[in-house]
Amino acid sequence: MAAVDLTELAPTDAAALRQFGLALHEAGKLAEAVKIYRQVTTIDPTDVTILNNLCACLCNLGRFDEATAACERALALDPDHAKALVNRGVIFEQQNDIEAAIDAYRSAIEADPDDADGHANLAVALHKTGAIEAALAASHRAVALAAEHPLVRSNHAAILLNKGEIDAALSESRHAVKLAPSNPTIRFNHSHLLLLCGDLKNGFSDYRWRRKWAGLFSSKLNFRAPEWQGEAFVGRTLLLFAEQGIGDVLQFIRYLPMVAAGGEILLYVQDTLVPLLRQLPRVTVIPRNAPLPPFDLQASVMDLPHLFGTTLGSIPSDIPYLRADPARVETWRRAFRDVAALKVGVVWAGSPTHKGDRFRSLAAEAVLPRLVMRGVQLFSLQKEPRLADMPVIAGLGSDVIDLAPRLDNFADTAAAVAALDLVISVDTSVVHLAGAMGRPAWVLLPHAQDWRWLRDREDSPWYPSLRLFRQEKPQAWDGVVARVAMELEQLARTRSSRHGIRC
Repeated sequence: MAAVDLTELAPTDAAALRQFGLALHEAGKLAEAVKIYRQVTTIDPTDVTILNNLCACLCNLGRFDEATAACERALALDPDHAKALVNRGVIFEQQNDIEAAIDAYRSAIEADPDDADGHANLAVALHKTGAIEAALAASHRAVALAAEHPLVRSNHAAILLNKGEIDAALSESRHAVKLAPSNPTIRFNHSHLLLLCGDLKNGFSDYRWRRKWAGLFSSKLNFRAPEWQGEAFVGRTLLLFAEQGIGDVLQFIRYLPMVAAGGEILLYVQDTLVPLLRQLPRVTVIPRNAPLPPFDLQASVMDLPHLFGTTLGSIPSDIPYLRADPARVETWRRAFRDVAALKVGVVWAGSPTHKGDRFRSLAAEAVLPRLVMRGVQLFSLQKEPRLADMPVIAGLGSDVIDLAPRLDNFADTAAAVAALDLVISVDTSVVHLAGAMGRPAWVLLPHAQDWRWLRDREDSPWYPSLRLFRQEKPQAWDGVVARVAMELEQLARTRSSRHGIRC
């Protein structure tokens, strides 16, 4: 877009300002568009379209209090303005009030049944509640109304994926990429499907588009140093940082020996990982909240698979690449010395703040009673059980021994895992820890599995010691738990007290 001299626009020329604001908005210059839109609303406070556009820009900038004010002004002028009702729903979603968002989107659809945005946003909100069929119906309607809208097609792919229709999801996602090949959101979403289907090279390449998705990651991760591209850095210092979850660090820290051929390495990670990772050679581990010393280059741990051109056949397989402290392991073994039964650690839920927690976590009541059996002693590795879990744990008495109060960080958890015979867990960081240590673990996976577990397999090329138990359809945990319980009973029957566990 050609540069425009604001001094040439009369401060009272609402029509010209309106067109300029729309042009800035379309060009993605949101902060500039907000300034112009505010000028327009000062001249004409009844311009509902501009008020709604102002709200949309402010939402995209994360300025939700201001967005709410603009939205309410628009709806006060026109209570049935479909676009404003959609924006109200977006604001409710940002406030984690999904039910209010759903109501707003349904009001938008009632006001204008042919507005694709209402149906598309309703689909996303319903998807978050786990109402997959209703979400898919709304998404189908959005696609019918806006077949060439790339984000509508990309969101449709995500819902198809969670329903388990992976091939259809991949086709939809490819179409979205074709429509908008430079859209970071669409390319990042597409990367998950490529990785899930085993195309690691292209998948990790597209995964890098997340860095261009404004607001997706903390601004604290926008370091000024040049991004490392895999070149030699002898005599210089490289910062490797954790940008996402603990499990991601545990999975990709396997690449450190390949990086370490260079110069000095700083590893910037979550505090709870520091005691465990300080065992790694030629690396200085720094807690995420600590000040950083000077460095010359930087890279995300999540980009290491891309930098090393990882394929299914070249996943670093030198396992274990993490080990528990022998003294801590011995402490746990002494604590367990009177337990003759199979010692099984259990994790049934992840962090409730995880965006996919509704799909991956279970209640203690759905898991623990099913795993109590002869020849098995259960140990809870569950940090911060939810309120509803407490009576269940208490009711099982000595059948479940709670280790969580003694697990202050991942070095403690690693030692406990090393002293146990088996870990049974939903998809959490404990799974990655067990896999990195080469310890046997059984993983309970939702139907809409994370990309790292690939598709249609019971094993993992990332972690040979893991065994995967998948849902056969969305939300269907009963069959998964039943299979795990049956396999555990068989293992307990055949286990020799003198031999290790075989999965």
